[in-house]
Amino acid sequence: MLEVTAVPAKLMLKTPFHIAHGSSDYRENVFLQMKTDKKIAYGEATVVPYYGVTKEQILEDLQRTITPEMIRENQTLEVVNSFSYTMSACAYTTAMLGLQEKAPDQPSSNSVRGSSFTIAYTSDMQRMMDAIAGCGFSTIKLKAGFPDDVQRIKLIRERFPDLRIRLDANQGWSFSEACSIIEQLQDQNIELIEEPIEGSPEALKVLSSLSTIPIILDETVQTLDDLKRYAGSVSGIVVKTAKSGGPQAAKRLIEEAEKHSLDVLLSCMVESSLAVTSALTLEPLCRWIDLDGPMLLADDPFSGLTYRNELPEGTLQELTPSPKLLELFASTPPIILEP
Repeated sequence: MLEVTAVPAKLMLKTPFHIAHGSSDYRENVFLQMKTDKKIAYGEATVVPYYGVTKEQILEDLQRTITPEMIRENQTLEVVNSFSYTMSACAYTTAMLGLQEKAPDQPSSNSVRGSSFTIAYTSDMQRMMDAIAGCGFSTIKLKAGFPDDVQRIKLIRERFPDLRIRLDANQGWSFSEACSIIEQLQDQNIELIEEPIEGSPEALKVLSSLSTIPIILDETVQTLDDLKRYAGSVSGIVVKTAKSGGPQAAKRLIEEAEKHSLDVLLSCMVESSLAVTSALTLEPLCRWIDLDGPMLLADDPFSGLTYRNELPEGTLQELTPSPKLLELFASTPPIILEP
């Protein structure tokens, strides 16, 4: 028996998410369920509005691409130059990993620091201070690309002198703004800056030369070709299974980064415990970890992932879908159904 079903599911956020690209109080990801005679497994495709991806594109990709033969023969989905297809490939790959008889061996963690926790931007500084004080994490990520960046970050550093702070501008600064802001933050003990500008390798190389704070790239580096193009311009890259097409493809990007002496931040989108758990085998290969996605959700559709010492722990085989998600699958016609 083989049954494959894909459904969109709304993920409400605990706090509205404000970044340089826009704001939202929920994301609607697409979840994949694969049933065989022996097992049931799940995958997750992230819907990222600022990448131009829609749930309709992902559902169409999955319906058009997956075949029974692919699943029976454990074939991979080759990633093509399409964000929706890449996200779809991640969902398929994760589900295929879940069909394995046992979880893959997980290497011991080499990380000396836990995951960072993203603090939602708001112009209300007291709310931000309260959120930082109550998050329970010793490393936070602050969204940048807003008019009050320097003042806000300095106030947070003054209030929390021992806090590890990472910044993510999501390309929200111009080159001249980035030069000025980074200069003003040099003495604020910032651990790293993600994606300060949308720029050429030459522009980012100049910016990196002016900064004592490591600059790493997220949106700019999606593929191996992107990595090779920017390798000499920055200190590192952000790797996410969603934008790579799954854990195996993400691992290839990490291995290539190592060849170019680039540090890696293993990160996630706004995703459930399912997507974050699929990335955990990659954690020992990376310098920094940013896997807080499930903790940003008001209602995670999977349970079984835990955080210990600020690092997530769990396997795909240990996860349990929520009754609400199971109802969605049960009420949706399968895209594949074989007796």
